[in-house]
Amino acid sequence: MDEIRVTHHGHANDPRRRWLRNTFQEGPGFRFLATRGGRVPSGGRGDADITAIRRRARCVRVAHEEGIAAALALGLCSRASLFRWQLAYAAGGLEALRPARRGPRTVTPVHPLWVEQVVIAVRLLTYWNSKRIVAELRRREIASVSEGWVEALFDRFGASRPSLASRVGGPRYERRAPNELWHIDVKGPFFIQLAPRQYLKTWIVGMLDDHSRYLLGLRIQSDAQAAPILTWLRDCIELCGKPLDLMTDNGSPFVVWMPGVLTRFGKTLRDLEIRHIRTQVNSPWTNGKIERFWGTLQLEVLDRQVFRSLGDAESALAQYASYFNYHRLSSAIGWLTPAERFDGTPFTDRGFAHIPALEHLQPWLAELMAAA
Repeated sequence: MDEIRVTHHGHANDPRRRWLRNTFQEGPGFRFLATRGGRVPSGGRGDADITAIRRRARCVRVAHEEGIAAALALGLCSRASLFRWQLAYAAGGLEALRPARRGPRTVTPVHPLWVEQVVIAVRLLTYWNSKRIVAELRRREIASVSEGWVEALFDRFGASRPSLASRVGGPRYERRAPNELWHIDVKGPFFIQLAPRQYLKTWIVGMLDDHSRYLLGLRIQSDAQAAPILTWLRDCIELCGKPLDLMTDNGSPFVVWMPGVLTRFGKTLRDLEIRHIRTQVNSPWTNGKIERFWGTLQLEVLDRQVFRSLGDAESALAQYASYFNYHRLSSAIGWLTPAERFDGTPFTDRGFAHIPALEHLQPWLAELMAAA
């Protein structure tokens, strides 16, 4: 991102310059490399200090030019304060009129320095928000910190990002037990570059349990036909049990436009005695849990890795499915792993174990914690 210079909050020197979204520019007179997603650090005292210095300097000037009585007549200070400000100004000029910080002169750190280093490292490598960082550090027995402290740390180092106004979504729902409702969806096409000017067109199929968010299956295939999906569905049922209901959207592998006519997918569900629930047209939030998973997969896998073959993609998706089920905490279920809710598998990870973006820092973390 280009370095930009501004003279006031939100007002660039060049009025024709295009405003950069998701950035914050600070002024006056600063040259600032804007951080994407940054925002104004909270709790600044700059404006309040300037106002106080101006008020005190005015009282000192009036006392010098017109006398002490005229300065007291302004009603801005007491006689004792005026004498104290006069002495301070004579000793140090305007800088000496800056209000002194209230409270202890030295700030006692809430957490050790190594905890700050760990939080910043996690932020830079994963871009997790403060809630996830707090939950991960607590459950992995690294440190116990608060969300407010983490946000203040981000503000101090310019690593904060604004919270966007959330859209009004549809009604939320959740089944009471695992295997009551599964969500399935097909996403794509995605293109894998096998060689220069040679691409493989693929689709990703995912299936999620409604109650636990357990990822029942995740596969990539070179077509969007129903036959391989049905074979894969039978394998998932054999491994995880049979659901009562299965929810899909209105895509071509699942339904047809003719009312009352079942596709091969619908006939298979009928033979398996699984009720087929179709979402409303143009209402993706109805199948929102699997849609939310696609966003997570995009951020944590598809945007971070480059696949050169179908085998590479299959291996990466299989590794991520294991991490998602057994090692990734989910905020929607109270910062448990999906496996804890699905079949009671305990969460035993400590440190950065099994976190793809952080696992290489495990020796570094062990050294920090041992030296603390």
